[in-house]
Amino acid sequence: MSDGQVGWKQITVVFCVLLVILFVGAGIFKALEENFYDAEELPDRVHNVEGVVEEFAKNHSVTNHDVYELLRRVDIARHGYTDSALHENKSENYFLDYMESWYFCMTIVTTIGYGHMGPLTVAGKLFCCIYALIGIPVWIILLTLVGAQLSDSSRWIEKRVRELLVRVTKIQRKFRAPGLTISLTIMVTSFFFLPALVFHKVEAWTYLEAIYFCVITLTTVGFGDFVPALPTEDMNTAANVVYKISVFLWITVGLAFLAGSLERIGTALKILGEKMTDMDLDPAEVTDRPINEVIGETNEAHDDDDSKHVNGADDKNGSDNVTNGRKPREGKEITSQEMTAL
Repeated sequence: MSDGQVGWKQITVVFCVLLVILFVGAGIFKALEENFYDAEELPDRVHNVEGVVEEFAKNHSVTNHDVYELLRRVDIARHGYTDSALHENKSENYFLDYMESWYFCMTIVTTIGYGHMGPLTVAGKLFCCIYALIGIPVWIILLTLVGAQLSDSSRWIEKRVRELLVRVTKIQRKFRAPGLTISLTIMVTSFFFLPALVFHKVEAWTYLEAIYFCVITLTTVGFGDFVPALPTEDMNTAANVVYKISVFLWITVGLAFLAGSLERIGTALKILGEKMTDMDLDPAEVTDRPINEVIGETNEAHDDDDSKHVNGADDKNGSDNVTNGRKPREGKEITSQEMTAL
């Protein structure tokens, strides 16, 4: 069995484990929130909202239901979701939708934390603490495995681009920059621009807002000003479930891509720093000069070094080696007795 097959098998197993954690956790969180709900233990801000609504309804001859409905619609229009403090009938039994609970658990394990909802009970808060300690490590393992597979795919694209450039230009050298650029362009388009187009159509956001949401989400900043996959009146249950799972898959693969890209950029910068150290050049001097000039001088330095080895001129040019920042090769001192013997 190949390494790639082993990698995908591991990804499948870890992904299934994470799905079990999400679906089981959603059920537990839903049960805790509904069974341990107590209107008297709600935060003060919730009771303050109730008082404001009652006073407004009394002074303007409207019902509390009308005021809550107006606030709910305004909140959804502004943010795409409604605050838990604006829910009506808090003194009655609390009901939490299962897929909303699942979506909340997903924001915990992915460390995004949109903040569009949170636990209302003490039991729910304790559960979130324990759940994060269990779910986040599994999520990190999945990210590592998916990132490794994406890196292999990226290297495959780079290799094919280099081979194509060699055939076209007839120059036997490694064209690393074009392959890397094309690979990153494909990945960025797949995980930012295309998903943003989907969010633009489904969520009725502008395309710029959708791009902004993709960047904020995949960098795990998660401001919560834009939250996808929230229940709407015109989306049926099946579509809502598929949409939520699709968003989760996008976040999983997208975060793995972003983490892998940052790692590759860091590796490239490390290699560049090592080359500059070998060349014994000031980094500011290198950045101020054209890259082709620096690469040309590097190649010439390697050619000169090879010719010195061939001509046996290493020891004769010891002073030049010191000038260039290289230590001259230390030779054994010949005594007068050895000279006489010779």
